[in-house]
Amino acid sequence: MKQITAMVFAAALVLGGCGGSDDADPKPTASSSADQKDDLRKQAGEQKEQSEASVVKIVIADGKVTPQGKRVEVKVGQPVTLVVSSDQADEIHVHSDPEHGLDVVAGDKDKQLTFTLNTPGQVAVESHHLDVTIVQLVVTP
Repeated sequence: MKQITAMVFAAALVLGGCGGSDDADPKPTASSSADQKDDLRKQAGEQKEQSEASVVKIVIADGKVTPQGKRVEVKVGQPVTLVVSSDQADEIHVHSDPEHGLDVVAGDKDKQLTFTLNTPGQVAVESHHLDVTIVQLVVTP
């Protein structure tokens, strides 16, 4: 009987030692793995946000343009798309370096111009015929 008790005691010691200490060999937990995935998703979202175009819808109707004087924030290198609908001919000028322009004819619906800005600062987008600032693009690094 002493032999059986000694064997059970020895087995208990061996099995108890196999589990190891949590402090000696930390393993990633499900929550830390989930946190890492959330961080990666956040970074991907920020990169996607920078690569997505900032869209400015412009309507020229009855001799007026909308919007007028609006400020739109964009990042350096982020595409900007102007979407213009107009009931009259006009020229849209983007006063950047290099400059961009869009010739608009009466009846245009959702005519587009996409460009990027590579220098921080403010860039005016103007209607040439109406002599109005449509938007100020505020370009940040």
